[in-house]
Amino acid sequence: MRLGCLGLILHLLVHLAVAPAADILAVFPYRLPSPFQVVRPLVRALVERGHRITVITPVGLPPDIEGVRHLRVPMLDKLMQDFLESDQFPDFFRNKWSEGIITATVLANVSYAILSDGGVQRMLRDKSERFDMILMEASHLDALYGLAEFYNATLMGVSCVTTSWKIDFLAGNPAPSIYEPVSHMDYALDHSLINMWHNWVYITEEKLLDQLVFLPAQLQVMKKIFGYSAEMLDSLRSRFSIILMNSHFSMGRVRSNVPNLIEVGGMHLSETPEPCDEKLQRFMDEAEHGVIYFSMGQDILVRFLPHNVQQPFLQAFTRLKQRVVWKSEFPSVSNNSDNIFVIAMAPQREILAHPNLRLFISHGGLLSVMEAIDSGVPVLGLPLFFDQFNNLHRVKKAGMAKVLDANNLAADTLTSTIQELLENPEYAARAKNMSESFKDRPMSPLETAVWWTEYALRNRDVTHMRLNVEQIPLIRYYRLDSVLFLVFRLGFVAGTIIVLGYRLYRKHRDRQRRFEERERVFLQIRMPLDWYETAW
Repeated sequence: MRLGCLGLILHLLVHLAVAPAADILAVFPYRLPSPFQVVRPLVRALVERGHRITVITPVGLPPDIEGVRHLRVPMLDKLMQDFLESDQFPDFFRNKWSEGIITATVLANVSYAILSDGGVQRMLRDKSERFDMILMEASHLDALYGLAEFYNATLMGVSCVTTSWKIDFLAGNPAPSIYEPVSHMDYALDHSLINMWHNWVYITEEKLLDQLVFLPAQLQVMKKIFGYSAEMLDSLRSRFSIILMNSHFSMGRVRSNVPNLIEVGGMHLSETPEPCDEKLQRFMDEAEHGVIYFSMGQDILVRFLPHNVQQPFLQAFTRLKQRVVWKSEFPSVSNNSDNIFVIAMAPQREILAHPNLRLFISHGGLLSVMEAIDSGVPVLGLPLFFDQFNNLHRVKKAGMAKVLDANNLAADTLTSTIQELLENPEYAARAKNMSESFKDRPMSPLETAVWWTEYALRNRDVTHMRLNVEQIPLIRYYRLDSVLFLVFRLGFVAGTIIVLGYRLYRKHRDRQRRFEERERVFLQIRMPLDWYETAW
């Protein structure tokens, strides 16, 4: 018995591979609440594992986490406010180049605001400060990579929104066939030959923006704060160990990933959901024909939606026998309809999990789509910008959603679409199947994220998990040797056919020529005989 217990303990010690407590510096400059929903559970779990966490964030987001040292940067709040009130904001949605140039300026200011902040500067000057890992959003904040060199720390990334060719580049995952854009503005979602060519040009332009606009701005900040060269920046961009991606293959996007790209989509679902209040709970419990939940997310307020978007919903909802829970900051938006319950702060996960919920009308934010998949609820999508089009395109292809143009809504179209989603059982069945696939994993998303974070702490050198294009010859990277061999084989076959065809043609031509010569000779002999017979 004792030997059995000892063996079990040894087995656990070997296989759990618990990492020693580490000092981790996390940099999350988000000014929106949704990305913090992703990283907050990870930070809390690492604290529970005994790691010492310092987090650099804006003021107020997220609320203080117990056991975490927070460094708040007030300038991040001011930068976002100034941007929203500036003349540049309307130009942000004009086209991809305008969006890229404005974003490059904003992100360069964000990097400088963080690195020049008084609290951060005191930390950098404190010789007793040390960090084993720099954990940050894998984005265009390249100047912040200098923290990894400054502290001689492991550089680890998180992608809270969606993956892109930039994430693949940082992870050493050079596979052009799976690249996705950073910005989805005017990016084609279908795979016709013309659109595939358009998307290749689109991503090539984004890479040019990265090299010509984003990198020079970030390099300037890095040189000013750390004094590092452009060569050091290039080196740091290839030093990411693990990158946690807020995605999962069950959501409709199967990718070829190198081992250090870890899918942890649904990590935010590990937190206890906010409960419904008594009034909302009773409203849904008593819904004889089911409930429809309408929300445009935490970041899109109803007051920003045009009148032509809101009115068709009011008209459509009054025609339905289902009850509607509408997330809105305006209590009067329901026109006092008995079947509409308006709520400013909705406990979305609890609403989606309610047994009477039949449909989720959403803008298609990544977390909202994940929560709909997790609860197995069909979706009516109304994408407005960024990755929302792509997120909804995936679940539409999976058969659990329909998508409408938010700028071209009519009450009749909206009503008929809602009724189809409610009355056709195929949508609910596919949503349930997708939910089962999303949940069927060897470990929970949070457990996976924690395990790989500690793997990165235990294994600083992860070059064996990356593919660096610079180290792969061009012919080998694009498999041009195989292509050339195939071209040679096809050329040999085509050449053989051409030679045989030409020979057959010549043989036929020679035979025709001999036949014509015989005919000519025969005519030459025949003509005197005809003349003789006529004369006689």
